[in-house]
Amino acid sequence: MIHVIDKVNRHLYLSVLEEMFQLRHEIFVKERGWKKLAKPDGFEIDQFDTEETTYFLKLDPDMHIIGGMRMCPTVGPTQLNTIFKDSCVLADQPVGPEHYEWSRYFIKDTKYRSASGKPVFYELYTGILEYAVAMGIRSLSGFIETVAYNQGANMPWDFKQLGIPTEFGGTNGEPVGYGMPTILAVDNTMLRKTKILWRMRKPVLSLSLGEYTPVSEVGFKPEVMMAVQEFLADHPEHIEFVASYAAAIQNVDPTVRNAAQNTVADLMDDSSITEFSAAIVDRINASQISMAMQ
Repeated sequence: MIHVIDKVNRHLYLSVLEEMFQLRHEIFVKERGWKKLAKPDGFEIDQFDTEETTYFLKLDPDMHIIGGMRMCPTVGPTQLNTIFKDSCVLADQPVGPEHYEWSRYFIKDTKYRSASGKPVFYELYTGILEYAVAMGIRSLSGFIETVAYNQGANMPWDFKQLGIPTEFGGTNGEPVGYGMPTILAVDNTMLRKTKILWRMRKPVLSLSLGEYTPVSEVGFKPEVMMAVQEFLADHPEHIEFVASYAAAIQNVDPTVRNAAQNTVADLMDDSSITEFSAAIVDRINASQISMAMQ
């Protein structure tokens, strides 16, 4: 599953984000040779890792990172309007709440970068696109390497150049690379075509509850995930309740699932549900409940 980490649930992923910044340093600095990104503390963090940045991470059952990417709003500084501004010779990067920039794509283990590891790639990009469509995001832009552009051009995507191929690196022992500013139009049609091509029939987004996320998690539609995030933004004290219900409705035992669903159905008619009082929690087996109330 793909965990979406933003300013609402970031406090639940502090150790995961720390691992991510260390992994980025390992991959981009040590492995790929981008020495300008090197930091003495071994954390690859730049000016685009802000409170408004959203991270998409593929995690294993032990909450360790397999791969990830970030998405930054264009209403603030981005790579394309600062570092690579001069490369946008065909068109400027769109700016506004419906336009985001994506960057720092990585896969941790080389075995997941091979053909046999493509499902990781598929799941990560599908999750980002599902999220973008649900959020009303109309485009994703960024400076990508030319090989990645060629791969994207073979997808059922409206993938265009904002500039021409540009050389980067090559100083202080860094390798020379070539990339270009690009933009991807996002809508439900391209998402549907992408999922058909990759045979991704089920949702891939996690409820993103940090350490409270059920181990045997299933994917949720973006609308459900966002409803949970919105609820927890207003009621962070109820996260254990939300997580326990999520675990219950994913239980392989149908009696557990039914018990959880029936309990919530009964509580829906209870006026005290609006406050999630301690009395309600006492009435519910903690291994059986959490958030389908939304």
